Amino acid sequence: MKKQIYGIAILLLLSVCISAQTTDKAVEKIRSFYTDIAEKARLCETDDDRGEFGELFMNELVVNKRNHQWRAVGTHNLTYKFFYRGGDSEEHMYPDQLVMVKVERKESSRIYYEEYLYSDAGVLMFYFQKAENDDQAPAERRVYFAGIKAIRITEDGKTRDRLTTNDAVTVKEIAGESGKIKDIFLKTLKLN
Repeated sequence: MKKQIYGIAILLLLSVCISAQTTDKAVEKIRSFYTDIAEKARLCETDDDRGEFGELFMNELVVNKRNHQWRAVGTHNLTYKFFYRGGDSEEHMYPDQLVMVKVERKESSRIYYEEYLYSDAGVLMFYFQKAENDDQAPAERRVYFAGIKAIRITEDGKTRDRLTTNDAVTVKEIAGESGKIKDIFLKTLKLN
């Protein structure tokens, strides 16, 4: 009986270790992809040649660009930067593959910065959020996805691979915002 219990305990320990290694590999792959796309997006924004001839295209949408005061809110400003690619084959003539979105939102003294990274299949694979002057939100949050499932959350330096109930709510909100952002992106393409 003791041998069976000991054997089961070892199997459980091995399964936890294998699961952690799988998550680590997936997160490392996402980080590598993010590093590549983030650099291309940075160059698209800042380098004239890369902005005009680089791999990524960029659309920018600014809400309340002149920082007009909103009643009961104060200053409200929202900026979306959509980075996308495509148009590289006869079957896919026009660029429309969203790869990254940068969102900056200013509400009075609070500032929020977000990034959404999408796979080649258009699935959200990484979310980054930074908040300034907001006691209710974490100063920094990272969420890594495998398919539609969140596999790791890091908030203010603390990492969790097992989601809490609050994490599940947060992930659902992120997925909802991602869907809205993708809709806005598609509408910007139809403005032409």
